[in-house]
Amino acid sequence: MKKTNYHYLPGFGPLSAIFILSLLLLLTSAGFTYWSINQAKERDQIRIANLRKIQSAINQYYNQYGEFPEGDKDIGNWDLGYQNSDDHRFIYPLVEKGLLPANFPADPLSKYDPTHGIDYTFRYQAYADDGQFCPRGQGQFYVLGIRDLESSTGDPADPHQFEGSGFSCKNRNWQDEFDYVVGAFAHPAKNKQ
Repeated sequence: MKKTNYHYLPGFGPLSAIFILSLLLLLTSAGFTYWSINQAKERDQIRIANLRKIQSAINQYYNQYGEFPEGDKDIGNWDLGYQNSDDHRFIYPLVEKGLLPANFPADPLSKYDPTHGIDYTFRYQAYADDGQFCPRGQGQFYVLGIRDLESSTGDPADPHQFEGSGFSCKNRNWQDEFDYVVGAFAHPAKNKQ
């Protein structure tokens, strides 16, 4: 039987092995990056769906009690929700009245680390009809948003990639402050400003 010495086969040597391994590592890295981006987009879709559930609960509260619920005044009068997995006080009147469960899992990660720019928190604020940001006569209004979405580019010049986001008044555009935001007036004007 003839022994074959593979070291001397034409076209396959140590450099070829290094090239093949490098190519495999590159393909694996690209696949992992693609998977990570898709995971971030899926978590963002969960956040937005949960924000819509909270919005529905706020509207139910308004229909039952004639006003929007007050939130905690955590930072700058904003009720910051889901800063960590133990945070169950976001818009607590909704929980007290049974419109949201106490352990509502709004954010898949519940990460808040302002020192590293991580702020996947939900924020809520009810405003009086005082004319500071919006023209008077539309009644109390609220703003509910997600400060950062994982898959957002963060570039204000980019069109917003998530359908249904946006809330602004004459003197303030909350879309500039949030990656995803909604809001409503107690008595919306026919011609919004």
